[in-house]
Amino acid sequence: MISIVIPTFNEENFIEKTLIRLSALKKEADFEIIVTDGKSTDRTTTLAGTYAKVVTADKGKGRQLNAGANHATGDILFFVHADMYLPGGALNKIEQVINIDGYDGGGFVNEFSSHNRKIKRLSSLLSTLLINRSSRNKNIFYGDNGIFVRKDVFHSLGGFKEIPIMEDYDFSFRLKSSYKVYEIIQPPLIVDPRRLLKDGCAKTIMKWILIKKFYLMGVPPHKLTAWYKDTR
Repeated sequence: MISIVIPTFNEENFIEKTLIRLSALKKEADFEIIVTDGKSTDRTTTLAGTYAKVVTADKGKGRQLNAGANHATGDILFFVHADMYLPGGALNKIEQVINIDGYDGGGFVNEFSSHNRKIKRLSSLLSTLLINRSSRNKNIFYGDNGIFVRKDVFHSLGGFKEIPIMEDYDFSFRLKSSYKVYEIIQPPLIVDPRRLLKDGCAKTIMKWILIKKFYLMGVPPHKLTAWYKDTR
């Protein structure tokens, strides 16, 4: 069974639609949904409780993801965001990659629900200008790639580091370093571009690139959070 873990904080505008769409996939795979809420002050937990198991944890992506994993009963963990759309076939593909093809984890290629071509072209251009593309890490996944992993592998790695940012990159890097990972191209995950539209596409993408560069240079994660504040 797949345990889908969704960390939330004040996601009343997205969470119900996301959970309804997920519930519609019950016919294709056996799964449970765990919403790990960071003590929202809106209706997030009330809305989520109709469709999922709701767990409360102190706010913090890594902390919330670990809390959800600790309540999971499935043998595959799948971490997604509250504003993601999971297309039909995605869960079957995860099961194939893990149970048939023998991989230990991985993630998806993603697309944005609007402005996708503009965002992808701009991201490619800025990446070319700001980093050496030949040195980019392949099969390193972020939260908006929908990271999936065998539960025993997740625990063997110690889960996510409970740091304020880059917990997804850190976990994915450790996963790739010790286990077999796979990038699912079809179907892609669909992600809402709300942060890019609110803060500006070029500005947001440059922040993503520079945060990663400074993180790899050893800048403490708590200092990097000032560049990447909550959009809600």
